[in-house]
Amino acid sequence: MKNYTLPLSTYSDIKKMSYEDMAKWAADLFAKGVKVGKASVTSESAFVYSLAAVLKSTFDIGDTRAEAIIKRLGEILNGGKEE
Repeated sequence: MKNYTLPLSTYSDIKKMSYEDMAKWAADLFAKGVKVGKASVTSESAFVYSLAAVLKSTFDIGDTRAEAIIKRLGEILNGGKEE
């Protein structure tokens, strides 16, 4: 993952933002990150494999729970509704 350094000018702008503006800025930043992340993965199966590995190693989640999380995430990303 590429390191991201927040430019000082952006930091100054963020400090002056209203709650709504900051929420929009954060949502836009997240959307850009998802787009870059998807573009960096060669295939959907590679993405799923990487996500499963992170869940299992970083968060110490078992196979069954990791599969359930990945399945639900797929449903949400493919137009399913969040519960």
